[in-house]
Amino acid sequence: MDIVEAQELMRRIYYQRDSTRGVDRTLIRTFEELGELSDAVLRRKNHAAIADEMADVLAWVCSFANLLNVDLSAALAKKYNGVCPRCKKAPCECTDTP
Repeated sequence: MDIVEAQELMRRIYYQRDSTRGVDRTLIRTFEELGELSDAVLRRKNHAAIADEMADVLAWVCSFANLLNVDLSAALAKKYNGVCPRCKKAPCECTDTP
């Protein structure tokens, strides 16, 4: 499944509920899912559990993008046009790491 299909799947399944929930509460749920992913990684859970949490994070990001009418595939392609958006190289050669 590509990013366009993932975003459309989340739209088809959850857009009505997400619209009712609203942008603010959907953003909060997205943060909660990131917390669950962080917890799974830091607790060294098994690969399947981490993969499930990653899927949840992506699903919530897709839902959030749908509410804001953002085409994730287009946004990624525009910002990361085959190179790092800062140093314009692939692989990235930025010397400062956050």
